[in-house]
Amino acid sequence: MAKEKSKNTVSIGDVFAVSLPDGRYGAIKVANQIDNSYLIITTPYIGTEIPSIENELLGEILRQNRFFYNNDKALIWVDGKVPKEVIYIGNIPLSSNERKIRCNAFGDKWDKTVGMVVFLEWRWEYDRENFEKEIQEEERRIEEQYRKRSQKPKKMMKDETFWSIISLLNFNDENDEEEILEPAINALAKMSVKDIKEFEEALSYKLYLLDTKEHAQNIGEYSYDEETQGYFSADLFLYFRCSVIAEGKECFELTIKNPQNMPKDNSFEPLLSLASEAYTKRTGKDFEYITGCDYESFSNVEGWG
Repeated sequence: MAKEKSKNTVSIGDVFAVSLPDGRYGAIKVANQIDNSYLIITTPYIGTEIPSIENELLGEILRQNRFFYNNDKALIWVDGKVPKEVIYIGNIPLSSNERKIRCNAFGDKWDKTVGMVVFLEWRWEYDRENFEKEIQEEERRIEEQYRKRSQKPKKMMKDETFWSIISLLNFNDENDEEEILEPAINALAKMSVKDIKEFEEALSYKLYLLDTKEHAQNIGEYSYDEETQGYFSADLFLYFRCSVIAEGKECFELTIKNPQNMPKDNSFEPLLSLASEAYTKRTGKDFEYITGCDYESFSNVEGWG
């Protein structure tokens, strides 16, 4: 099929061919439009030629099964104008089922990569071993690059003020997580936005200092074991570190010096939301702030060296 001209305006039902990395083509279809956003269906078509508008596969929705997908429909909302790289094929009116489609997946700008999932699914089906290997290598590269980034705290809340907020955590056998956090959230929310950010900075840095191999080797049955290479939960280790800080200044300082003091069966994940909850309570907005030090497990490269 000869290539048609690009299309500046978009209508529901429009079908476009997309170029895939191996030189073949896939196809996408516009299923809905809200203002400048479009709901895109990726069809199961993949071939060496641009499909004709009569191709039956253009009326179907690709099902995704790679990695964590479980027969999920390939649907996504994107913003912006139709990219110049896609090729307009024609228009197929939506079926009654297509008009009922609901989608909560949101991408970014509509670019030439939209519709590329059909190629990823093809590789999962026919070239899985190499595909998985490439993904793992890319993940390792990104992780290594991330681990090498500079970890330096920004301005932090003074220790006295920080620990006074922590001391307000209302631990009681009858309290749920919200009730435990509430007094601390209320106190922090009365402070300035600058103070809230400095609290988050101080919390992140203290969690970062606890992020060492020796501390991870002292959390009971969930401990990190370098010899056996058994399962180790990075998330659980983070939540255990949270509980150290939630216990207060004395516990934190003792545990920094003596990793054997790490809790063996106690975690407190809700501590991570304290600053964001206080910020939202004060401003009515979401908390979008990046700390100088990352508290995620394995971020402290020296501590794991």
